[in-house]
Amino acid sequence: MKSRQVGFVLIALIILGIAAIGIRLFSTGTDQIVIKGLLPISQDVVDRVEIQSQQDAMEIVKIGDSGWRVDKYPAFEPRIQDFWTSVADIPKAQLVARLAKHHNLFGVDDDQSTVVSFYLGQSVQEQFHIGKWTAEVRLCYLRKAGKNEVYGIPCPREDLFSTDEDTWRNPIVTSIPSDSIESIDYIYPDSTQNFSLVKDASGNWIVKSAEEDAFANLRIINPLLQAIELIPATGFETDELAAKLDFDAPQASIRINTTTESNIPTTKLKFIRKDELSFYVRIPSQTTVYIVDGRLADFLLMSREVIAEEN
Repeated sequence: MKSRQVGFVLIALIILGIAAIGIRLFSTGTDQIVIKGLLPISQDVVDRVEIQSQQDAMEIVKIGDSGWRVDKYPAFEPRIQDFWTSVADIPKAQLVARLAKHHNLFGVDDDQSTVVSFYLGQSVQEQFHIGKWTAEVRLCYLRKAGKNEVYGIPCPREDLFSTDEDTWRNPIVTSIPSDSIESIDYIYPDSTQNFSLVKDASGNWIVKSAEEDAFANLRIINPLLQAIELIPATGFETDELAAKLDFDAPQASIRINTTTESNIPTTKLKFIRKDELSFYVRIPSQTTVYIVDGRLADFLLMSREVIAEEN
């Protein structure tokens, strides 16, 4: 057998072996050896978490009783809860290996691991080396700093202990229920292209412009309202590059006017094309510049001719 084939076989055996450990580890009840002697690391005790990989580092910081932030941005609450749910499993982490010679296999050695440090004030409560994650196993392997034993906890996602700040930020540009929308204004540099979508007393959507009024095409307006209910970002622009973008003169803007009963504020979105595949989007009241998929942005920015019902 060629050496390359042997390598593939060995890798496959290693993956299968780790998978078998994971299955055995979390299917045999409470007889397994679990990690001992940890200080409290729950989110009601810890006020800062540092995460450091070989290439990067970041931290999440508690903001009083209102949540957590990443850099100067609020952390995305579902993302934070995923993190703390997995952290709550650490005191129940089950033993996988005892010897230092296994650290490389599980990725918890100093040269590969991600180091996660839990702080209370200036003191480190606990520090762990986090190892490899695979979709086949879905475990996080960890080693307490200064110790040899390797433990495992269930891990639903690869980026749970990511040092990429963007994975911790809120990716939702805006979320407005369709029944809270009163009208939508489309604003372009060429004012002759401007138009509005207005819901009348009967619940019909009317396209209003300088030319003439027309009923909105239901095959268009319904998917449009569904899209506005949740506009996701695919990423975020850096502060340095974002500062160079002229959102005082965007390529297009959409103002989503809400009903007074909804208690949801009117929201304006400004669009600048980034490239063929994406747009920059910003809400004037925020400093964040989102990156939005170009197909979604093009759909949101459809022309009056497209949305008006054909006669």
